[in-house]
Amino acid sequence: MSPGVFISVNCLRINHIFKLIGAICLIGLMLDSTCFAADQIEIVKAQGIVTVSPSASVKPKKVTTKSILPSANILSTSENGRAVVRIGNTGYIVLEKNSQIEINTTDSHAGLFRHLSGLAYYAVNSIKDKDHTLEVKTKTSTIGIRGTRFLVTDVAERSEIGMRKGTISVTSLKGEFEIHKQSEQEEFEAMKKEGEAAVTKEKTEFEAYKHDIEHEFVEYKHELSLEANRMLSFDGNRVTNRPLNKETEEKLEDMESYAGKWLVKVQD
Repeated sequence: MSPGVFISVNCLRINHIFKLIGAICLIGLMLDSTCFAADQIEIVKAQGIVTVSPSASVKPKKVTTKSILPSANILSTSENGRAVVRIGNTGYIVLEKNSQIEINTTDSHAGLFRHLSGLAYYAVNSIKDKDHTLEVKTKTSTIGIRGTRFLVTDVAERSEIGMRKGTISVTSLKGEFEIHKQSEQEEFEAMKKEGEAAVTKEKTEFEAYKHDIEHEFVEYKHELSLEANRMLSFDGNRVTNRPLNKETEEKLEDMESYAGKWLVKVQD
């Protein structure tokens, strides 16, 4: 092989190698971009004053619709503020007025939300990986999520979780829960609403039901489940499990109306 041909062949090989390296880099960038988009935290709707800070010690700054938030942040709303936040491919959080949550999607805290105060509606896509769960920490419990919609309330004299759809696990942060059922009449009305009681024999069934539950005892558990259309009310470690009340139902509807355009995208 002549020197000229040898050099030409080598140049072709080098050119091919550079093209291959370029293609690999491009694929890497595309993958990084896809991962970034999946984890990106974005405010998709906001009204009033909404602020964010990377930590409690840093002065918050105002944010608005289309703002991209850091992977670890504390999001707050004023007395006239509201926000709908997209958490990558995880789902959405609707933050009510005078409320505050901590969002952390960094590798060491993936899937951790801390409910600090006020009201927040969580709508989470179904999680297929059995070994992976999301958590919302409140002042009294840790909520385990695998795809559901629920409202957390932490205001003066009210600490509650209201379920719209799906099931969550609620674990006590300290000791066991003292679990009480709602009043007999409320429970019976809920049973009728769900079609579990025969309309023609309401009185007889209620007396039988009342007799049964009078012999039940308070339950003590470290963890319990909460299903759709029910709620938990907390007073320290004392927990009341009952159907959604009118106030919680109306607040769920109000927040769902505010974020309806995005909540329809949630696959739960």
